[in-house]
Amino acid sequence: MHFVVSWDIEAEGQRWTEINNAMKKGLSGYSWVRPLATFYIVKVNSQYDWNFIHKNLTGVAEKIYPRKVNFVMGPLMSGGGYNGWLPKELWPKIRERTK
Repeated sequence: MHFVVSWDIEAEGQRWTEINNAMKKGLSGYSWVRPLATFYIVKVNSQYDWNFIHKNLTGVAEKIYPRKVNFVMGPLMSGGGYNGWLPKELWPKIRERTK
């Protein structure tokens, strides 16, 4: 199973990097690939994992409130495929997390 998550950060420079690193830390322990600047495809084993990551990312957003980071998490998916225009080396990494 996998899901997609993406976020926007209303900050610049070092503050943007700090917030982005905190968001990425919310994904730690899970296999993910980042085909776009803040768009991740995350491999998980269960709804519990999705809930855990959601809680982690929400915690970051609440900590830096008001409105410094917004994020969207897609639902869990099994299988499926992605299409687009990306460097060739990303496609095997995406397939590894979505098969």
